[in-house]
Amino acid sequence: MIYIRADAHPDVGMGHIMRCLSIADACHLAMDIIFILAENRVADFVESRGYKTFVLNTAYDRLEEELNRWPDDPPQCIIVDSYYVTPAYLTALRERLGDSGKLIYLDDLALFPYPVDILVNYNVYGLYLDYTGLYDHRAVPHLLLGPSYAPLREMFRGLPGREQKKECTDILISTGGADMIHLALKIVKLRPTGFNYHILIGRLNKDRDEIKKLAQSQPNIIIHESVGDMRALILSMDICVSAAGSTLYEICACGVPLITYILADNQIPGAGTFEKSGLAVNCGDLRTGDMDSAEKILTAVERLAGQYEYRVEVGKRMQEMIDGYGAERLVRQLMADER
Repeated sequence: MIYIRADAHPDVGMGHIMRCLSIADACHLAMDIIFILAENRVADFVESRGYKTFVLNTAYDRLEEELNRWPDDPPQCIIVDSYYVTPAYLTALRERLGDSGKLIYLDDLALFPYPVDILVNYNVYGLYLDYTGLYDHRAVPHLLLGPSYAPLREMFRGLPGREQKKECTDILISTGGADMIHLALKIVKLRPTGFNYHILIGRLNKDRDEIKKLAQSQPNIIIHESVGDMRALILSMDICVSAAGSTLYEICACGVPLITYILADNQIPGAGTFEKSGLAVNCGDLRTGDMDSAEKILTAVERLAGQYEYRVEVGKRMQEMIDGYGAERLVRQLMADER
């Protein structure tokens, strides 16, 4: 049995849940999997994907307070994906597992020496973090670092090389599960022209109704919700815009030229490394709360649309970095008898 501890919330978005679902899918139902959730906000969604849930009815950002609410049955493996872990919390889970179980943590931040068996950081910058130094001569967990371990959905495996169009017509703007800065609404209010703008609205977006109402009078604004075939949607675009989270790696697998931006502190290193590596245009931190954030995005779209040779080059680099098999590599390591 595997327990996966992750949450979705308007303050943290859907990224943790989505990447953990990719890992669960890669297990091919070889073991029973239960998602441990702080609240039932996305329990139905997880269950619709074929997995059991156990709702703790606790606060997603106070993990130590939940430990006495966990299921009694000891699992063989616990996977944790939350920015709110503490050394005490992880130590308690490690003790719960005993000698025969494994504790895995999906990290983005390298904040402290995590007391786990396997530490995963699949981000582009994960290869450059000094995890060994972080542990200061203590035992270092088995490290799985870099984008070769990016846990993408099966639909993003082994895609063929992309041929870029010289003239751009269709732009995808993904604003995450919650869109805490109301970026989608701001863009629609600007009534952009020149391209077909496909706005991807997440499950936790509070502006949904207003966005749909405004889009009715703008034929070049197309709203997408609960997309079943995300690969097909991305592949039909000429440029994709996304916050610097897990979606970047799906876009890379498709080879669609990319514009990224920052919504949270943990996205700063990812956006910066994508920019330095020549993999994306970075619009920077958009948490200012004003209309300039939408204007920055639209200006970047117009500029990138006019750079055909750059789009061809960057598309090749993106697909060279991501082949879509990261979840399978990750699961093989997690299920190995020896670390």
